[in-house]
Amino acid sequence: MPFFYLDREVRGFSRARYKEVIKSLDRIHVSEISIIEAKAKSLKIGGDRSELNEKFNEGLTVLAADEKVVIQGYRAVDDKRFNEFLTLGLGFFDTVILAHSCTVGVLLTEDSRILQLKDIGVKTLNWDALLREMRMGDEEGDILYVSEEKDLPT
Repeated sequence: MPFFYLDREVRGFSRARYKEVIKSLDRIHVSEISIIEAKAKSLKIGGDRSELNEKFNEGLTVLAADEKVVIQGYRAVDDKRFNEFLTLGLGFFDTVILAHSCTVGVLLTEDSRILQLKDIGVKTLNWDALLREMRMGDEEGDILYVSEEKDLPT
C-alpha cells in the first residue's frame, strides 16, 4: 500500500528503505486486484477525502508510468490457479492475488494466513523476510508487490 500512501504498521518498514528496495529490483509485478483492494481500503480511512483521492491517484500514476512495473490483469491462467486455490479458504481478493503470484513465483504479503501456507508453488515473504533475504545478496529477479493488510482493523 505504500504506492498509494496508505501506510500500514509493518515491522521494519520505513519509506527510506522502501525506496531502496524498489530501486534495487529489476521488475515489480502488481496484481490489478491489489490496486482495487487498496482503493476500497482507502475509502474506509477517515480524513480529507479529496486529499486521500489525490494521493492515491498520484501513487497510481507513478506506478503505471514506471517501466519496471507490470500491472497484471486477470487472465485464463490466473483463473485456473484461482479455482485450484479456492480450497485454501482464503477470501476472494487474497485468492486472486495468490493466483496472480504464480506468474512470478514470489508473493510479498503481510497476511499471516497466506504466509502460513505451504507447498503452494509460490514463495511467500513478508517485508522483514524480504529485507533479510536481500541483505544476503538476492537482489535479482522479479517480485510481486501485494497490498495486503497485516491483520489490522480497517
